[in-house]
Amino acid sequence: MRDATSGLLEKVREDILQNTMDLVRLFRERESLSRIIADIKTRENVEIRDRRREEAVLNSLGDLNPRQKAIINMIFEFTIACENPISEVPFGDLPGRSLEIRGEKSLLEYVASAMVSRPGSEIYSSGDLDPVFVVGAIRSGAHIINGHCVSPDLKLGHSDNQEEYHISILENGIMKVNPAILHVDSSFSKVQVD
Repeated sequence: MRDATSGLLEKVREDILQNTMDLVRLFRERESLSRIIADIKTRENVEIRDRRREEAVLNSLGDLNPRQKAIINMIFEFTIACENPISEVPFGDLPGRSLEIRGEKSLLEYVASAMVSRPGSEIYSSGDLDPVFVVGAIRSGAHIINGHCVSPDLKLGHSDNQEEYHISILENGIMKVNPAILHVDSSFSKVQVD
């Protein structure tokens, strides 16, 4: 096997790092501009979401492949989140006990991935994740990380330990969900899957 630190590889990694740094700088600038736009929209009583403007932006970008369009849609949502931050999901009164969802285990894995994955969220796991969970998480824009998260925002497990896990997927086809996770900002940035 070739040395993974060959000169060419390191050069391309430096270019990628510079590209990432440029993106971070641009996202910070976009966040600032988004707040200015939010102030103007509030003063002028204009809706935060404007599909016509999004379509104009998409048209100005030319032909985009599906992955590129998905990234642009995530950028739209990033911008809207900066303009209109949501701190709590308005579900009203939910039961104090766990919610139970019954179904085929692979379907429950997919539903759980959709519940905990957001664009840019980090899904940590020291073991093998169910492939269906991985597909759902990646489709939602999450990043899978092989390792353990020291301080996760949410924990998903495969045992009935409601003290430890916010979501549990059991072998008997039951998924238990702590309803408290529905009351908080649904942007879990760090999720540990055991």
